[in-house]
This record gives sequence, structure tokens and C-alpha cells, in this order.
Amino acid sequence: MMTAVAGTLLNRESAYTTPRADVSALVPREAMRILDVGCSNGALGASLRAEVAGRRVVGIELDAGFARQAALLLDRVEQADLDAFDWSDGLGDERFDCIVFADVLEHLVDPQRHLRGALERLDAGGCIVLSLPNIRHVSALASIYGHGRFPRRDRGIFDATHLRWFTIADGRSLLADTGLQIDAEGFVLRAGDRGGGFLNRMLNRLPDALQRWAPVREFLTYQFSLRARRPAALPEAVPMS
Repeated sequence: MMTAVAGTLLNRESAYTTPRADVSALVPREAMRILDVGCSNGALGASLRAEVAGRRVVGIELDAGFARQAALLLDRVEQADLDAFDWSDGLGDERFDCIVFADVLEHLVDPQRHLRGALERLDAGGCIVLSLPNIRHVSALASIYGHGRFPRRDRGIFDATHLRWFTIADGRSLLADTGLQIDAEGFVLRAGDRGGGFLNRMLNRLPDALQRWAPVREFLTYQFSLRARRPAALPEAVPMS
């Protein structure tokens, strides 16, 4: 769904251009220096910046139009193609308390490279917050097993610009394999591929224990968010297949 993060991502209509309550809920209030990777028009970063006085938010964005809009809302925006981005010097010597990847990693050639690079930019005790679409959602099962098709669409789980697909377990493994320690999770439930509507509102009002019950969590989660902390000592890099 995020489109302006790599050179091949051209459909601006599917980019998130509004604040993401599901993502911002996992950003610690004490995080004062935030990097929003694939920041689109800056709406998410601006909402995070407004939450806490003195908070600094930097963005990275490929699309020139989005980058210009975001620059009016954030403290700084780097226009860059993430697939070619050099984490060692692309941000100068700046470091962060929290780095956000909101529906970005599924668009990248090597997601784990970016998590490793982000780790090097985190101060001790800092965290990474990411969100990903869940390929195990019931709508994906219906498309693949019911209709025998792997669709390519302009939005959603089957966004044609996705290069990788993740279940909830895959997202957890991606962070764990990078040496990060997950300490919070969030799930956005949907009965089908479309958002909104009475049924979806009722699903997301279910008691937390029921939302996290395995059949509900695994098959009705449309997007999931994870927060993971930087360990005191970083492990050796683990290549992603």
C-alpha cells in the first residue's frame, strides 16, 4: 500500500496519506527522535510530531511531490530510493529513539538489510515499529484456494508493487532474525478486502483476548503492527532468503 519508497513503486494513489492510528499507538511517548521511513506526504510523521512537544521527526521518501509536502510538516525529509539507500551515511550522523516502517518493507528487495541498517541508527533502548499486510487473511485464502488465482491489484494485500508477502509469524521472524526483541503487537481486523462498514467496526471492538484468539488473529487480521527493541549487543547479520 505504501508506494513512494523504491524506484519501481509508481502508483501514488495507493499510498497512505492520512495518520495511522494503528502504527502511532505503538510509538513510545518518550521517543523524542523519530525516523519515518517511506513517509509519504508526512501525515503520520506530523501526527507523531504533534503528540509530544519538542519531538523531532525526520522522513525518507522517494516521490518528489510527497517529499515536498512532508518537508512542510516534518523537521527534515530525505528524498531517496530505499533500495539504493546507504544507511551508513544517508542520514549524516543522526540517531533515533524510534524508526517506523509503515507498510514499507513488503515493497523492498531486501527488507532485512534495512532493518539491520536501521538498528545501527537506533540508540540503546530504541525501538523499531513496523506494519505489514497479512497474506494469511481470509480474502487471500479465498483468492488463492477458492478461485485459484494470485491477483495483482492497485491496493491491499495483493498490491502489484509488493515484492514480498508476510504472515504474522513471518513478521515476527523477520524482527527476531535481525536480533530485535518484540514487546508489543497490534492487529487491524477485517472481514474482507474492503475497509470500513459495520462488521469491520464490530470486529475491531471485540475484547482484546478474542481479537488475539488464534483463528481470529491469523485469518481476520488484515494488517498487523509490531514493536521491537534494540538489544544491548547486536547479533551477527542473518541473510534473508
